[in-house]
Amino acid sequence: MEKKQENTYLFNQYKWKGIEITKSAIKQISFLINLNTENKGIKLSIKKSGCAGFRYIMELINSKKISETEDNIIFFHENILIQISKKDIPFLNGIKIDFIKHNINKVFKFYNPKLEKFCGCGESFSIS
Repeated sequence: MEKKQENTYLFNQYKWKGIEITKSAIKQISFLINLNTENKGIKLSIKKSGCAGFRYIMELINSKKISETEDNIIFFHENILIQISKKDIPFLNGIKIDFIKHNINKVFKFYNPKLEKFCGCGESFSIS
C-alpha cells in the first residue's frame, strides 16, 4: 500500500487540514495496534449520538476492514495507518487527538476547533 502524506487532499469545499495526534496518543494507538498482529491501523469516524448530535469513533482495523474505495481516504501519520470516510471529513478535518489522564482513567480526547456545542456529559458534539 502506498503511503500518502496528510494535508494533500481537496474534497469539494473542504481543504484537508489533517489530523494532529499527540505523542501520547500515538504511543497508545501503537500499543493497541500491536496487541494483535492482524491489526493494521485505525478507522476514525463519527456517529449520530447523544443530545448534541455526534460522537467520535476510533476503532482498530485489520486488512479485511481496510477499504480503499473512492468513499474513503487512507493515509499514514507517524507510521499509523488511518482510514477516514469522506463523508466524515467536515467533522474530522483539523481535529487534535490526545491521550490524557482524566481522574483515575486514561482516555482519548478529541479537540475540534470547529466545535459549536457539546452535551453536558461530554459524549456528543456539533460543529459550526
